[in-house]
Amino acid sequence: MVKYFKNIEKMLSLKDKAYQVIKLEIIGGNLKPGLFLAEEKLSESMHISRGPIREALNRLEEEGFVTIIPRRGTAVSNITVQEVKDISIIRELLEPFAAKESLSRISRSKLKEIKKEFITLMAKPENKENRMRFFVIDERFHKLLNEKCRNKKLIGILDNFENHTNWFINLFLKNYSFKESIEEHLSIIEAIEKNEEDLVATTLILHLERVKNSILSEIVS
Repeated sequence: MVKYFKNIEKMLSLKDKAYQVIKLEIIGGNLKPGLFLAEEKLSESMHISRGPIREALNRLEEEGFVTIIPRRGTAVSNITVQEVKDISIIRELLEPFAAKESLSRISRSKLKEIKKEFITLMAKPENKENRMRFFVIDERFHKLLNEKCRNKKLIGILDNFENHTNWFINLFLKNYSFKESIEEHLSIIEAIEKNEEDLVATTLILHLERVKNSILSEIVS
């Protein structure tokens, strides 16, 4: 399973560990759409009983990562062009709103820490391991933008769709440059540091639109 998360069992319950590991394998592109996931094999590879594995798969189905097919089993969900468009449009509409609502309450110390991690990663080579590191920092960054909007339903939707976008990137953008995305994230951070709501929204939308267009151009080509 995911090398970067080999110590995850120290922090999570068994069902949460199973959920995180399977989800990260899907997002990372190691478990491809259409692939059937055998509970027994997952149980053996993670040294977890089948009960927590089943709970994890049920949660992943709710989030759209897997599809449970009666009398056949559980498969990684297939991805359509319309799904990419739908998720991207929702993010472009809701994420700037959440960021603006959170702006005055965003932890500047956490923002500074994430900024430092982005800058450090910029000096690293473009490879799969560093790409996965980028996605981990990226998830924390977007969570930081959204978590203080005081709307739990909105936070849950945006967290899930952020993970879906990273899944799409790993599947369809084989030459994706995380360094270009880091530059865009640093622009968003600069706008936050200036407390400029409209600039935060504008830079965020530009970033989301570029990612969406890059994914769609690869799918339809």
